[in-house]
Amino acid sequence: MIRIVRSFLSVFLFLYFGVGALYVRFCVFPFQKNKSDSYKTLQNSWIFFIKLIQKLKIIKLEINNLDKIKNIKNSIIVSTHPSFIDIVVLMSIIPNSTCFVAERLSKNLLLKDIVKLLFIVNNQSVDDMIKETSKKFDENLNLIIFPMGIRHRKNEYPKIRRGTSLIASKTGRNIVMLNLETSYDFLQINQPFYDIGSEPVIYSIDYLGKIVTEDYKKQYPDDVTFRTEVTKQITKTLYNHKK
Repeated sequence: MIRIVRSFLSVFLFLYFGVGALYVRFCVFPFQKNKSDSYKTLQNSWIFFIKLIQKLKIIKLEINNLDKIKNIKNSIIVSTHPSFIDIVVLMSIIPNSTCFVAERLSKNLLLKDIVKLLFIVNNQSVDDMIKETSKKFDENLNLIIFPMGIRHRKNEYPKIRRGTSLIASKTGRNIVMLNLETSYDFLQINQPFYDIGSEPVIYSIDYLGKIVTEDYKKQYPDDVTFRTEVTKQITKTLYNHKK
């Protein structure tokens, strides 16, 4: 019975999210004067959404070093990726953040205007992607990246891609590393969105450290070596502490 009730709540929350996106798109964004206001609106809406799913006992957040995480500024943020809602959770906590999104979302009726205004569509050439990313940093935003590219479980270690190190090399921004974990599989790949278990999932977030890009550039002036070493460090930090 508990699972049925929780499944019903999950369906309700996904519908609520969709209606909320429509409201923001048509009733809020058209009347805002600048991107800064739009980012604040988006974050506030996601803060409310995350508080709602906590209130309904769908998830329970456990955040270590909360002040340090909340005060990340103008950096590249890399994280493990256990759940479908990871980006919503992170953007509800860390102000002024953006991320890469799939091209299909830029054509989605509910999300396309939000995506085009506030996010980076992942369908560009490398040069255009770097230019767009640099613009976001010039707007004093953080860029959140899941460098393995796919959702994964605690005991899975997908290969870390080199895109993060490329962005760090070209923009000079530091890299902050976070660990996200769930107490059980929650909104995983091929898992129905209504299959959320019979008890709140404990969703833990930890600050793992920072890569100072300038220091790595001094140590590894060759760009290929820089990208290799940065990728190694990201892999070591995100994965090795769990093995």
